[in-house]
Amino acid sequence: MSAVKCLPSWDDDEDDATEQRFLNSLPLRLRIVNARSPFTRDGLPQRADCADDPTLSAAARRVWDAENGSATALAERFRALAELVTCEVGEVPEESDLEAARASITLRVTQGVARWELLSAHRAVHHLPRTLDLLSAGDLPSWWFQRMLRESENLSDESRRLLDIAVATWSTDIPVDRFITLLRALVGLLARREEEDLEAAPPPPREVTIAPDSTSGVGSMTARGPIPEILAYWKRLDETARAIQAAQRKALREGTEIPYDVDELVTTSGRPLPLDRLRYELQLHAEFDTEGISVPTQRFRLHVTVPALTLLGASDAPGLLEGTTPIPPEMARELAGREGTWFRVLTDPCSGAFLPLPADRYQPTPAMLEHLRLRNATCAVPGCTRPASWASECDHIEEFDHENPAQGGRTELENLHMLCWQHHQDKTAGLLDPTRIPTGTREAGRTRWRIGRDGDQVIVADDIDLATRIAVEQLETAWRVHQSRRKSAASSTQDPPPHRLASRTSPPDSPAPPPPIPLRPGIPPGDWDPNDPPPF
Repeated sequence: MSAVKCLPSWDDDEDDATEQRFLNSLPLRLRIVNARSPFTRDGLPQRADCADDPTLSAAARRVWDAENGSATALAERFRALAELVTCEVGEVPEESDLEAARASITLRVTQGVARWELLSAHRAVHHLPRTLDLLSAGDLPSWWFQRMLRESENLSDESRRLLDIAVATWSTDIPVDRFITLLRALVGLLARREEEDLEAAPPPPREVTIAPDSTSGVGSMTARGPIPEILAYWKRLDETARAIQAAQRKALREGTEIPYDVDELVTTSGRPLPLDRLRYELQLHAEFDTEGISVPTQRFRLHVTVPALTLLGASDAPGLLEGTTPIPPEMARELAGREGTWFRVLTDPCSGAFLPLPADRYQPTPAMLEHLRLRNATCAVPGCTRPASWASECDHIEEFDHENPAQGGRTELENLHMLCWQHHQDKTAGLLDPTRIPTGTREAGRTRWRIGRDGDQVIVADDIDLATRIAVEQLETAWRVHQSRRKSAASSTQDPPPHRLASRTSPPDSPAPPPPIPLRPGIPPGDWDPNDPPPF
């Protein structure tokens, strides 16, 4: 969560002269915003030109009532969330994973989303109190208030308070397009005034982030920085790609060796690679200048989990990248086919729970670490989405007793989990207290988390291997189809001709044999009557 100054709610006894001076400094169109006519619930049919359609009018009125309820609920939600941000007036709250964890539990979102929700609630309560009161009363539409939060995201705290003063004087009966136009104009004006007051503008961001993509098996990466640096890098990348493309054209014309022939695509197609593909390959295979710093190769290893039936082509169950991102079965097979080392992951065939591995020492074995990363692809703290494949630490849920290991805290999978380094520090400081809940041998493990010193608690279950459960369901479905077809064939068979009855010496058909393996644990094949419905 960004560091912002905690401010009290706006004081009604604030100097009116200071407030009026600010309003007088605004252009007339931003200072006096009135509507030609009131926008009321009873006037909806006339505004929508549907007075002759009572059905539409009734529906529109229900939407109006629902929006008023949503606005009131949103205001209450912001006020409740703001109470989780603990800081004194005038202090700057630090980034707190603990507060985000508490919010993510109650909102049932990831901690990244929870941080934004906490920041929005803090700004709503402490920087926009007047418009928040309008929202609570149902006088300001919920979408308008959320638009104010987004548009004012880059303003300072003081400018956001001034924005609140001005918008609170506007009529809420104006059309939405006029509200958006005026809001953007006011935010732009306040931003320009901030730049005039600053001796030096803040430095522009320099960051590279991974972004979601709606296409299956595809990811995106975004680079942000000062426009001169971005354009200079783009020009260098583009010129390099064009030089390679020109060299590929020349090689094709002269029949010489083709340079930078990725996956022999140029040789196969007889055409040079497109510029977009060349830029991608240049970026993807660029070497990093770490100034002599040694970076372990294992730090950047990616886990690809592929169901066995998918590898064999007998199932279309997707693979998983880092345990969280589905990838198409074709891509999973291709990735698996390129590797020479595979890890076998044992899971219960019915529940999908990861089966434990033995260990009797303080330091977990490499196999156990591999198992933990596969069992939980992200930090074990509820709502945290930081990956466990790097920048994480293996932690004992019940602390290991170095003086007397037999007293508890053993190094076994049931007592281990992966934590990101921030949450590992919180656990060491006593702000996070996990407790492992006893479960059956073939059941997914569960952990009770106490988050915060006030004792907020939640129970979470370990991830399970859904691919195994999908495979079992497919096998069970295939067995049902086989049984159904066999019974249909037996009932439709006609009696043989009379002259062949005397020569028939074979015994009648025997019952169908049981499956070669039990489809459920604890039921041997010989104890299951195939004429009964399957035991699942």
